[in-house]
Amino acid sequence: MLYQKAELKKNYIKKVNDNSQRIKSQFIETYTNLLNKSLTSNLIQAKEVILSLKNKLLDDLKQNLLKKLEQIITRNYKNYIDYLINSIKSSLHMVDKPPKVVILLNQKDLDIFKKNPSKIESLFKNNVEITRSNDQYLGGFMVVLEDGNIIYNFTLDNVIEKNFVIIERQFSLIFSEVEIEKLQTYFEDFIKNKKQEIMEYLKKYDQI
Repeated sequence: MLYQKAELKKNYIKKVNDNSQRIKSQFIETYTNLLNKSLTSNLIQAKEVILSLKNKLLDDLKQNLLKKLEQIITRNYKNYIDYLINSIKSSLHMVDKPPKVVILLNQKDLDIFKKNPSKIESLFKNNVEITRSNDQYLGGFMVVLEDGNIIYNFTLDNVIEKNFVIIERQFSLIFSEVEIEKLQTYFEDFIKNKKQEIMEYLKKYDQI
């Protein structure tokens, strides 16, 4: 009888311990999965926030550059017109082609050259037409050849856009390689600490 009681007690304790260990393992697994999901979710959100911030900074920078350039042109418009003429001269080897060259300018610049078209026409060997562009841009010019089949874009907006690719590349390197890694390390350390905390708690539970 005493043996049976001892055996029952032993089996009961084993069953309790097994259940306790199973519950403990399930708890650790569930908690770890929740932490890992939290890490993934937070990293995705962080990347979206950083990407949005990067795009906003780049857009603000581009707008500021255009605004600054507009101010410079306004203050030194004569120098800008000289720059425009020199830019046209520099492009002659590409654009001075028969039968006709069409120079597209914004309205403000066109008004200047309408008063003295020879400043541009005298630069070309072929026939030249100076007209207003349908596109809106800060300054510079576009050239149309062969009935519109070939277009050269020498606008200031396009110059900024081309050079802006370099800035965008640098921004992407900074944001993707440094900031994302910092955030990932932060969240991984957070999860590691939380796992350690739960393990310490469970050790105390086993001692009860």
